[in-house]
Amino acid sequence: EEFVQSYDKLLIAAGSRPIVPPVEGRELQGVYVLKTIPEAETIKAALLKDEAKRIAIIGGGFIGMEMAEAVTLRGRKALLFESMPHVMGGYDELFQEALEDNLRKHGVELHLGETVSRIEGEGGVARRIVTPLGSYDVDMVVFAIGVRPNTDMFTDPRLKKFKNGAIIVTDAMETDIPDVYAAGDCATLYNAVTGKLDYIALGTTANKQGRLAADAMLGEEVHFNRTIGTSILRVMDLEMGKTGVSEREAKECGFDYGTATVQSISHSPYYTCPPPYLLTAKIVYDKKTKVILGAQIMGEREAAMRINIFACAVDRKMTTEELGMLDMAYSPSVTYIWDIVHVVANAAK
Repeated sequence: EEFVQSYDKLLIAAGSRPIVPPVEGRELQGVYVLKTIPEAETIKAALLKDEAKRIAIIGGGFIGMEMAEAVTLRGRKALLFESMPHVMGGYDELFQEALEDNLRKHGVELHLGETVSRIEGEGGVARRIVTPLGSYDVDMVVFAIGVRPNTDMFTDPRLKKFKNGAIIVTDAMETDIPDVYAAGDCATLYNAVTGKLDYIALGTTANKQGRLAADAMLGEEVHFNRTIGTSILRVMDLEMGKTGVSEREAKECGFDYGTATVQSISHSPYYTCPPPYLLTAKIVYDKKTKVILGAQIMGEREAAMRINIFACAVDRKMTTEELGMLDMAYSPSVTYIWDIVHVVANAAK
């Protein structure tokens, strides 16, 4: 039912919707889209049926990784299709390849650089994935490609939009229409590292935008300009974290950058319960100023949360020397005397 409602201030918080490409056969029974909890519950119920043995997952991002793990832990065969050469496109190749090796070790069948052409069915039920490289028998298909801003309904020409349809806002979440604000997955943000408008669909970001948008609408001065895209991921027995820009992203942005990559252990070697885990960290920094622009870290355990230290460094525009001498806590059961955070920063000086 259509109606008219007056307002003093208006917040657009329409969120995002899953990307489902126009693949032939996507309407077949047994083809699912994963974004919401109810969708996850529907997929879980289908997955628990005896006939669900081979599950195709289309998309190699966060949701695709989590789905591959869930399928595998249920004793099913996961076939993951990603059109790009590697999974988790935001990371550098060293980290992508480690994640891919981890997935293969646990039985996930990876089809990288392979775009799904169509889904074939029998009796109205999905039974086969077809790509330019082959045909694969499956019992279920899950689209987990990612999301796009849910903004098609907003057609007012005064409402400027980003290249992917996100509503362009100021750092106070204001649109180009007076008293109209936008926040969350339907809106842009300011990337503090690149200095450009960006779209980063993360729950942490959406929550901050929503809180500050409310303050702005109540007349407070706010500035949401510190987003650096910090995220973590755990798949099987590998933890990963990223903040700021990767080397590939730094190159695309035209930074004059340097990098340092090191391996170290998570805590002191003589503390063996549990034994220390091998960690790998990489930082990207400005060659001239040595300001840290981004970082990535991975390891079996005790790795991912360390990315928050790097996030503070990127946020505060710390140099490699400052981070390399940061006064961090030490206890042999928890850390190493020179933590990997120190080691990689000092390797870049």
